[in-house]
Amino acid sequence: MRGRPKEFDEREVLERAMHLFWLRGYEGVSLVELLRHMEISRQSLYDTFGNKRALFIRAIAHYRDTQLVAALALLERDGSALENVKDVVRFFQELAMDSRCRGCLVANALVELGPHDAEIAALLREILDLLQGSIERTLLRAQAQGELDASRSPGELSRALTNAAMGMAVTGKLPLAESTLRDICAGTLGMLR
Repeated sequence: MRGRPKEFDEREVLERAMHLFWLRGYEGVSLVELLRHMEISRQSLYDTFGNKRALFIRAIAHYRDTQLVAALALLERDGSALENVKDVVRFFQELAMDSRCRGCLVANALVELGPHDAEIAALLREILDLLQGSIERTLLRAQAQGELDASRSPGELSRALTNAAMGMAVTGKLPLAESTLRDICAGTLGMLR
């Protein structure tokens, strides 16, 4: 016997949940607010996603598959590999400058839950490793293109840039002057000289 068919698009409600978590964090959203925002019932949440924590984990994975993929695509473009890396740094600057002060969902979750939840920390580490590894490969291409000095370590530089991008995103949670965020971005880009 089959149950009733879903009366909602799973991806659409996941997208809504992701945006609410991105704006308010895990603890900052009550289950009632989440259900209202997603426009589904409590039972639909449990049947489709499990519980609030499982939904949060799915929302982080969805963020990786939608938002982070856009940053990674910048690294894969033809042309100057060094400019591609700079564009990724600018991508995180744009996240930080968002007027909603959302920052980056990965960075937010790192601060909020990373130290206290091993499963979420492992997912976040996987996402950071994906970003860092992509930056490192692009920096290796930049060296092959003669855009980055051969004495520079792409691994070291990619870890520093990933850390700086996450820091910029966290800083973006504060209502700062755009000039401050531009200065932070300029300092980060200075690592590539």
